[in-house]
Order: sequence, then C-alpha cells, then structure tokens
Amino acid sequence: MSNIADGHERNSFNEFKYFLNIAKGSAGELRAQLYLIIDLGYLEESQIRPLIHEVTEISRMIVGLIRFRENRKA
Repeated sequence: MSNIADGHERNSFNEFKYFLNIAKGSAGELRAQLYLIIDLGYLEESQIRPLIHEVTEISRMIVGLIRFRENRKA
C-alpha cells in the first residue's frame, strides 16, 4: 500500500507505474514467504491458503490498475 501511495504522489504515470510494479513484486515476495511457512510446517496449509488467495487477488488488482491507467493515458 505504501508503494502505491508513494507512486501516486509522483509527477508522472511512468513513475507511478514503477511503484505499482514494486508493489506487485512485494506481493509476489509475500506469496513466496507464505508457501515457505507451509513448507517449514509453521502453520497448516488450510490456514495459509486463504492468504495466498488474497495476495494473488491483490496482484491481479495491481495489474488491472496498471492497465486501466495505460488505457486512460492513451
């Protein structure tokens, strides 16, 4: 969320898009860490799966925002 807010305050769409991509990358990192939690046996898969689903949805939303802004810019 902070990366998106930071990018939104920038002076250009390209900078905003850059920060949106950082946010998407951070979501990917979180998803990897959630899988690691399962692999290491810290929590049950049934506890983590809903979180993985939510992070995946957030990544899709970020991509949707990038596409929306690209189309609006054109």
